[in-house]
Amino acid sequence: MRAFAFVLFLCLPSLAAAEQPQYNPYTKRYEYAPKGATLKYNPYRQQRELAGPNETLQYNNYTKRREYAPEGAMPRYNPYTKQRELVGPD
Repeated sequence: MRAFAFVLFLCLPSLAAAEQPQYNPYTKRYEYAPKGATLKYNPYRQQRELAGPNETLQYNNYTKRREYAPEGAMPRYNPYTKQRELVGPD
């Protein structure tokens, strides 16, 4: 039990710094996006997505779609959409 508490204590700072899901009123879902994200039109999905100022369209191997993401983005599981979304490095 102490080991679990210690590991949890070590992980808390990294969890706090991670991007938090934000609500997208166009898709009516939560998406990972940096603070201050704006809605950008994705011509591949023909809908608006939350995207940061330096994000570009990148291919996600898990969803087989193009998504807005920063350079060096890696897929991360989003429990709200139950999919892996491209999220920038921490």
